[in-house]
Amino acid sequence: MKWMRLIRKDESAVSPVIATILMVAITVVLAAVLYVMVSGLLTGPGTGPRAMAVNIRLTADGSNWSVEITQIPSGEQPATTYLLVRSNQGVITLAKTPFGGTNGLTWNANKAIYQDANPTKTEVSAGDSLLLFKTTYPSGSVIEISDDAGTLTSRTLQ
Repeated sequence: MKWMRLIRKDESAVSPVIATILMVAITVVLAAVLYVMVSGLLTGPGTGPRAMAVNIRLTADGSNWSVEITQIPSGEQPATTYLLVRSNQGVITLAKTPFGGTNGLTWNANKAIYQDANPTKTEVSAGDSLLLFKTTYPSGSVIEISDDAGTLTSRTLQ
């Protein structure tokens, strides 16, 4: 039993000041981790997904594409909602152009136009549509509709 006494006679550990500092530091770190975990759970539902739904079809005479908006986030304005068209090879055939406003889509310049189904509303809404000339934008072209926050939808004309 004598060999056990050789281990150590001094039984003091960390000083009380250092022990207190370590306990406070560990508590602060745990509180910060808990706050980060819980704060993500307590945020509100937000604005929901930012997506647009459209129906694409040929017009009755087959010369134009009709892109009817069936669902859109609220508050989208024609001057800040944009159309971009790429060919099936990825080449931009219509640069990002607002639906309306001073530099908006016109038939003469873009061979595309925004049609407001309810002119009494100032925002883009379900029922509104885009009309695109099929010769300028043939089948396989990709339309991308976006706003200042990002892409709302991307669809192929077919």
